[in-house]
Amino acid sequence: MNALLLELKTKEQGKTNEYMAKLIGVDPATYYRKRAGISEFTRREMQLIRGDLDLTSREFDEIFFADILT
Repeated sequence: MNALLLELKTKEQGKTNEYMAKLIGVDPATYYRKRAGISEFTRREMQLIRGDLDLTSREFDEIFFADILT
């Protein structure tokens, strides 16, 4: 999980953590835990984020699969 890249892409589009939490249907505190890597995003949540932030396949992989790719 590359939390910094996710935060950068979110802020580039002027979206807040509260907005992102609402997008995936969780409490802001839960979103924070997921973004911090304390808990994991579900496949559905990752797809919602990908669509909303219009992430390329490379960006998606770099954000959600950084641990696997390195």
